[in-house]
Parts: sequence; C-alpha cells; structure tokens
Amino acid sequence: MAMAMTTALMAAPRLGSAAAPVDASAPADAADPVVTTDATTDATTDATKGKQTADDAAPVDESPPRVSGTYLGMSVGAGPNWAFSPVFDFSQRGVQFGGGGAVRFGQVVLPWLSLGLDGSGGFFFDRHRRVAVGGLMMEAGFYPFRRIPVSLRTGLGFGIGVILDSRSEETGGIGIPQFMGGLRYEFFPGAARRRPRRAGGWTVGPELAWRGFTPSAPNRPWNYTLLLGIYVGYYWGR
Repeated sequence: MAMAMTTALMAAPRLGSAAAPVDASAPADAADPVVTTDATTDATTDATKGKQTADDAAPVDESPPRVSGTYLGMSVGAGPNWAFSPVFDFSQRGVQFGGGGAVRFGQVVLPWLSLGLDGSGGFFFDRHRRVAVGGLMMEAGFYPFRRIPVSLRTGLGFGIGVILDSRSEETGGIGIPQFMGGLRYEFFPGAARRRPRRAGGWTVGPELAWRGFTPSAPNRPWNYTLLLGIYVGYYWGR
C-alpha cells in the first residue's frame, strides 16, 4: 500500500512548477512600444521663429533720397524759336534756331516739391532775324514718384527781349510776362559709392523745356522757345 501512495504522489502534477497558460493569439516576441518625442521638432521650430524675428527686427537698408536739400544747377540746350512783333509789317512766320540756358537755385521743401529761382537767356537767328531773350522766374518742380527722379517743371516771371530784322530798320521789343514748362530726368553717378548714407549729390540728366512770352492782347509781341538739353546740378541734402 505504501508503494501505491508513493506512485500516486509522483504522478500528481507539481503546482509550483506548473507553466502558465500561453495565449496562442499573442505574438511570440512582442516588442516594447517605441516612444517618440517632439523635442527635435520643437527645437527646429523655435530656431526658425527666432531667425524670422531677428530678420523682421533688422532695419531695412534703403539708400537716402538724392533729391534733397538746397540745390544749384544749370541747363543748356538748343532748339527752335518763334517770335512776333507788331512793328514789322511783313510776314513773321519763320522759325529761328539757336540755343539758351538757365541757372537754377532753390530748395527741396517736400519730398515731392522744390521751389526756387530760374534765370534764363537765349539767342536765336535765321536768314533775316536775330532774337535775344532773357528772364527771371519763380520755378517749381513736382516729383510724382518717390524713388524715380523724374520731375515736372513750371515757372512764372517776367522777361525782356529784342528782335532785329534785316528787312526793316525798326527794332522789335519784348517785355511781358514769361512762363515755363518742362520735363527732366536726373541721374546721380557715383552717389551710392561716394555718399551711401548721405542724401543729395551731383546730378546730370536730359531736360525738355518750353519758355514763352505770351501776348497780353491781340497784335502784341510774343516769343516761344522749345529747348532740348542737359541739366547739371548739385543737391546738398538734409
């Protein structure tokens, strides 16, 4: 009987060494979950934002205005001229050709406006006539574009002139109000290199100008001139 009990105990399962049940549906080698962080992404984003903020805070590098401050300049040009005087009793339809010039001095009072004085003179001739004119005007310049140095010129003043004609012993005189209108474009050669942080500088550019002594009444003297030339000047800046 003792032998039977020993056999039964050996055949009974050992609870301490029993294997846990295995879930067949679970993978044999389940890997640990991978934990990802946004540390790298956040660092990159912060660096980008910091660079953008620095760029936004940096001042914009713009060149100073060239048309600025007190100015002094001179223009010379050539073109046709038309003149009339009632002292001559023959046709005066002819056109004289010649040249003239003007000296300008003034101030740029606003970014789009300059005011100054204009003193001009000219001499024109043809086969029979000799015409000399001169005048003094108040001149205004209008700059419609901030970064483009093109200007519209206008002026009002007075002037005098003389007309000589070989077909008559009479002398025609002009002494009436004078008007002016023009268009100018200016270049500033070397200004960006010589004075990159200072306004103004030397300027040169083409100019087209009309100057007229308009008649005060019918059959009164008049003179019209159209000149195409070059302007040279200097702006002191502000």
